[in-house]
Amino acid sequence: MVREKAFDVSGLQRQLAEHPEVWNTIRMRTEHPCSPHRQVSDIWVRYNALENYHGNMQDFNDVHVSEWYPVAEVLTEARRLAECVADGRDIGAVLITKIPAGKQVYPHVDVGWHARTFEKYGLQIHGNERQAFHFEGEDLVTRDGDLFFFDNAYPHWVSNDSTSDRVTMIVCTKQNGHMAGGY
Repeated sequence: MVREKAFDVSGLQRQLAEHPEVWNTIRMRTEHPCSPHRQVSDIWVRYNALENYHGNMQDFNDVHVSEWYPVAEVLTEARRLAECVADGRDIGAVLITKIPAGKQVYPHVDVGWHARTFEKYGLQIHGNERQAFHFEGEDLVTRDGDLFFFDNAYPHWVSNDSTSDRVTMIVCTKQNGHMAGGY
């Protein structure tokens, strides 16, 4: 896990506050009671075309070319920031997650083609000292605008022991069809 430079996320914070209706329009990650993401709300900004979903997440996560979802026209700052994070690399999934106060993402490892093909960056939209990303004995506390890089092939989880929502934009990137860097 590596912390990177900070970004100005105030524009995306404003757009999220102005458009609460964009949360949870797609619930494939969060609706199953055993999902590690069951306490989370999502905004899917970019991923496999929705018409390719036929009731099976494993198939949906298989080889594909990601596309921008219509919400990217509402959350224009999400697309702009994702492109800044990618810095010229190919963009896969872009997902915004919200962990309510007192909730968590349970320990898990991301599997499948997309998880193995793309690097994952977390851009903190709302964070504070009582929220943390956990990874193999490490706790990473992030603030608004912090960018961090993590290897999702290892167990990781997120806790929110604060009284406010934790909001993170996950941006998946790759370079020239290969992983862009080492872990």
